[in-house]
Amino acid sequence: MERGREQDHAAFNAWKYRHYFEFDSHLASRHRNVKLIEKPPDPPTDMTAAATTSNSTGQTSDGPSPAKQVKIDLRATGLSAAELKKLVAGYIVEDMLPISTVDSESFRRIVEKIPTKSGVKLPQRKSFAGYLEREYDIMDANLKATLGEVDFVSTTADIWTVNNKSFMGVTIHWINSTLQRNKAALASSRSTLASEQVEEVSRRKLMVPTSTRWNSLYEAISRIITIPLNELNPLCVKLGIKCLNEREYQFLKEYCTVMKPLTVALDILQGDECTYGALLPTLTSLMSKTLALKDDLSRMTASLPDVIVKAIKTRFDAVLDSQEGLLAAATCPKFKLRWLRDERRREHVKELLTTECRKAAPATDNANVSQLPASPAEMDFFDFENQPTESFSAEKEVTDYLRSGYELEILNQFPNLKKMYMKYNTPTPSSAPVERLFSLGGLVLSPKRNRLSDRRFEKLLLMRYNHCFTPKENKKT
Repeated sequence: MERGREQDHAAFNAWKYRHYFEFDSHLASRHRNVKLIEKPPDPPTDMTAAATTSNSTGQTSDGPSPAKQVKIDLRATGLSAAELKKLVAGYIVEDMLPISTVDSESFRRIVEKIPTKSGVKLPQRKSFAGYLEREYDIMDANLKATLGEVDFVSTTADIWTVNNKSFMGVTIHWINSTLQRNKAALASSRSTLASEQVEEVSRRKLMVPTSTRWNSLYEAISRIITIPLNELNPLCVKLGIKCLNEREYQFLKEYCTVMKPLTVALDILQGDECTYGALLPTLTSLMSKTLALKDDLSRMTASLPDVIVKAIKTRFDAVLDSQEGLLAAATCPKFKLRWLRDERRREHVKELLTTECRKAAPATDNANVSQLPASPAEMDFFDFENQPTESFSAEKEVTDYLRSGYELEILNQFPNLKKMYMKYNTPTPSSAPVERLFSLGGLVLSPKRNRLSDRRFEKLLLMRYNHCFTPKENKKT
């Protein structure tokens, strides 16, 4: 019996139509009167072909029908015209390509390979430029709607030059209700340089000097001092430049030692996620670390730390003791009052924090005093102490906040301090964000795009900076 079931099972596995049936040895041994039946076929879909009898070949429904190749109509599930234009617009704007890309025959051949719905074609340059104009208007309206719901914003502005053309850029920054910093570009307006006027009259261009960030100078010197002097001077001889002596080489090493804290501080303050509250703690730490280097310096650079600290105090004299800067730092959970070493200054900032917290609290919180019900006449005979009332306490909120953790999300437990954080930390401590707009503008206004009108250039730059065509889930705040 067992051998017979094994033979049946082997025969079943070799059967070409076994995928339509199930083999059950239990049925064969215990329920012999039960027969196997064919599975009902799955309902046909748009993507599958039903197995039917072919009249042209004379086959009947009693015999097996030959297997047919499934044909999939990609046009029925392809991209719509709006989807195709959005993908191409994202490619051109994000990669800063000329709008004339859509007229490129090779590019259009690539696009034709993309499955699209029937009749969908990529528009030519003029129509595509109109589409970009409409998308810009949508982005502009959405940005205005978003800013309309924000209580505090800050802006940065600066002037930059590319291809002998001068522009003024403006960026805006805000913190949303989830304490995430957001940014957007508002404008990029062009102004005329004197060199352009000279070029128009004399058909010649003026030489524009290249300004280098001093951080680049520090990094270059740091790279030089990694080369031993006995290897550096032979290199100078080969290059035909003056060699360094021991004293000059030592000066460069000490210069980098003194300037390193300053470069670290600049990197912190120029970060995308840096808030205004980081300014005072960073400056305080910078001055402290710079002065601590004096003992390890030679007479050549011994006075350099004092010069740097004096320059910082002069440059930031109006900021070091400003109420806005102190409150911005105190409302940052990662700083609070920990960066203040002077006890009297700590108490002063704590009082500022408490006073401002009391102002930020809604009037209903301060007036939330529980009232005792009217006493019966006989109760007037007794003298009771006033019942303790539960009301909002700015002191308690500040004390609890200072004892809490250092994560930013901790502010959700202190609504009044959260409101203060959003108010005082919305500004950026540097103009680095708008400087990044300039570097991006240099890529947008490439030599292949130097015939762009000023208005078209501004729109392309703002759409690129604001990631107009980037899906929301892929956007960076």
